Amino acid sequence: MTRDERVLCVAGLGLFLLALLQGFFIPLFAHVDAAKAAHATALGSGTFLIAVGLLWPKLAFGARAASLWSAALATSLYAIAIGLTLGATYPADGAPVHAFAATVSLVFNAFGGAVLVAAMIAVLLACSSSQPK
Repeated sequence: MTRDERVLCVAGLGLFLLALLQGFFIPLFAHVDAAKAAHATALGSGTFLIAVGLLWPKLAFGARAASLWSAALATSLYAIAIGLTLGATYPADGAPVHAFAATVSLVFNAFGGAVLVAAMIAVLLACSSSQPK
């Protein structure tokens, strides 16, 4: 198993574990439905990272590109999970600290989403250019 495969699989297992732990605390969130969505997203994202980690050796990446895109993929999915969890944590009552938390949540989600789209395009291009063995 290469370093990039290991990074993706361990990041996926870590995110999956964090999502399982988050599931225990769903009733404590200000927005229970949003917390359920964050929990489900993190579970799916962790599973996806494990699957991509196992698929990684079949992709046509160079050594530097593989490291860059594996880190980008893991970082983006963690950023989305953090942003969704933060968004579920505070009530939308207009208090300044809650508005700041909502802004930070939006930044995490926007960053994670943009990086995820770029990483997925790179993975799809690597899939289409890899030769069958």
